[in-house]
Amino acid sequence: MLVWLNGRWLRAQDARVPALDRGLLHGDGLYDTWRTYDGVPFAVAAHIRRLTAAARVLRLPSPGPAALWEGLSRQIAARNGVRDAAVRLTFTRGAAGELLVPERATPPTRLLTIRPLAPDLAQTQALGIGVLLLPFPRDAAPPWGSLKLVGKASGVVGRMLAQRRGAQEALYVTADGAVTEATNGALLGGVTRDLVVRLARRVGIVVREERVTVARLRRAAEVFITASTVEVLPVVLLDGRRVGAGRPGPITLALQERYRAAVSATLARARIAASR
Repeated sequence: MLVWLNGRWLRAQDARVPALDRGLLHGDGLYDTWRTYDGVPFAVAAHIRRLTAAARVLRLPSPGPAALWEGLSRQIAARNGVRDAAVRLTFTRGAAGELLVPERATPPTRLLTIRPLAPDLAQTQALGIGVLLLPFPRDAAPPWGSLKLVGKASGVVGRMLAQRRGAQEALYVTADGAVTEATNGALLGGVTRDLVVRLARRVGIVVREERVTVARLRRAAEVFITASTVEVLPVVLLDGRRVGAGRPGPITLALQERYRAAVSATLARARIAASR
């Protein structure tokens, strides 16, 4: 696999960052992930806006314009021969020293990587997945929980626990019994989440953002999760128990269809613009 690191194309096994990179030492960095469809990146500008806003919070320099990352996303997909993939931009403060306060001004580390989508994604979107309720919340509390920080130990441990229990995903649960989010992302103004909410409202589905307890979630007729890489993914098992009828429900199916139509329309406009 080829990656892009600080302006250079390198084999992944040959790419190196300094030992004093603050992303490694302190998790002093951010990331964002977006999809490519048939080699064409989707919604890069929205992801870069979110990353730029988060960089301001951490007093990091701007990651750069969306056009740069859209072009590099096309290149990394083409160079690796991967058409439908997840592209990740990791962005750290660079090798600014071991102390908590940066010891010197250094260029940031910017790393672009790509991975193919799971080969069974279409099947899981059609049939749904099982999720595990975790006995702990996400390790980054507000206001840091709204940032896609490089460090996500709770996500690593949560996903490993889910895998051991035969589930494909996990949901964080706070000490007072509120279910917040999945390990694949933060409870923030997610690009995919925002688009799904807009699509739901356009077809007359009432959307409310409320506190959801474990008991309430167990009573739900339908549950789904959203992320750029999985789009709208039905949840049919919760801690091994069926959600609703144990299959994707009508609202989930309708939103999957609407989401795919929105993606197709956006990509069609991008191809027309590129051909001019």
